[in-house]
Amino acid sequence: MPKLIYKNGTLSIYEMPFRHKNKIAKFVRIYERDAAVIVAVKDDGKIILERQFRPAIRRWIYELPAGHLNKRETYSRAAKRELEEETGYSPKRVIRMFVGYPSPAALDHKEGFFIATGLVKGKRNLDPDEMIEIKEVSVSQALKMIKSNLIIDNKSIAGILYYYYVYHKKP
Repeated sequence: MPKLIYKNGTLSIYEMPFRHKNKIAKFVRIYERDAAVIVAVKDDGKIILERQFRPAIRRWIYELPAGHLNKRETYSRAAKRELEEETGYSPKRVIRMFVGYPSPAALDHKEGFFIATGLVKGKRNLDPDEMIEIKEVSVSQALKMIKSNLIIDNKSIAGILYYYYVYHKKP
């Protein structure tokens, strides 16, 4: 029987038994609301990155816009909402790239990756705990930032590389 260890609005942590070949072991399972990750592409081809402070690692990092789905919200709706809240841009189109598990050994959490185009500038609506600066970069600049470890966030690396290799016209 799962034992709840911790719960907040975003995640729940359980200690759970697991049976394999007549042996019982315990493992920790983390339930986290799914998230949408957005490669926002401006008309000039630049993509939008966020420079955001992440308290867990005590540093500022560059990443793609992203956020958790609300209850009964689709990935594409969350992608549009999060992009607008965090950057001020609302997209005319969102295209699903893929859905993946960032850490399936412990998390049941999935991330849906999208391309957003036809961006219209509006007003940001940051959450009280968000500290986000916006940076626009070319795809080649983003690739260099990955190579030089300026982008260290796995969801951002996955989103940028997938976009580059599957959708972007190579220079």
